[in-house]
Amino acid sequence: MSRRKRFLRWFVRGSLALVVVGVVLFALNGLVLADRTSPRVSHLEGVPVAASASGPGEVTFVSYNIAKGFAHRGGLTFDSRANVEAKISKMAHVIRAEKPDAVFLSEALTEFAPCNVNQVHLIARECGLPHVATGENYNLGVPLCRVVGGNAILSRVPLEPVANIDLAGRKPFWVTGNNRRALFVRAEFHGASVLMAALHNDSFDMRNNEAQARQLLEFVGERPAVLAGDFNNRPGERSIKLLRDSGWFAGEWDGPPTFFEGKRAERLDYVFAPVSWELLESRVIADDTSDHRPLVCRFRVKP
Repeated sequence: MSRRKRFLRWFVRGSLALVVVGVVLFALNGLVLADRTSPRVSHLEGVPVAASASGPGEVTFVSYNIAKGFAHRGGLTFDSRANVEAKISKMAHVIRAEKPDAVFLSEALTEFAPCNVNQVHLIARECGLPHVATGENYNLGVPLCRVVGGNAILSRVPLEPVANIDLAGRKPFWVTGNNRRALFVRAEFHGASVLMAALHNDSFDMRNNEAQARQLLEFVGERPAVLAGDFNNRPGERSIKLLRDSGWFAGEWDGPPTFFEGKRAERLDYVFAPVSWELLESRVIADDTSDHRPLVCRFRVKP
């Protein structure tokens, strides 16, 4: 056998071996190393708890779709780590000014190999909210080089993990487009124990969006719960109407737009609390760091 043929055979075998190893590592990461339906709860050491703007018996929430800090510019183009950190810090500054008791984030990255910034921890540290829960919507790549993102909850008070449920229409783990889960934790405010869910529901198929809303109602049952995030449903549409007609929630069912894209301006983000709670204030913050605006809601907690 000639030297050239031996080299080609070695090259083909080596290339196939690399492909096999890559596929094995990809599957290992997606099936074993990913959190998937297990929420991750942590306490950030050395983070002093920030003051709250809430009065006695009140609680203030912020819901914010941070659009991954616009870390991905399209194709194989990514922003620099410094630029992403600067954008996330600006978002944190907006949140911190509201002095919330808990923050619900959607489209938040905890890992992003091309410009690795844990966006959730950065916001939590800068806002003085040391109790953190994250729920993966996707975890794609190989160990030490992957993209992990989804929903998160940051809080002044401890969080207890409950679930990170697959929502209707979810596809296999290697498909990231429109794959959604709902992150559930439990917390206590002024003696009231509540479920809290951070959401980012289907943005393409409104029939599936409605199926996800029904699934959330089925999971919550009649337990007191806070649902917050990007519902991807406008006021009066079927999913929002379904939640309102359940009679289980209080909140602002209409209001100013929270999502802006070109000339498009729509209300897609909401914060709903147990029906016994009283909504005291609901505001959309005029900040364009993300394509979504932060939504601030203050409630009086009632049994």
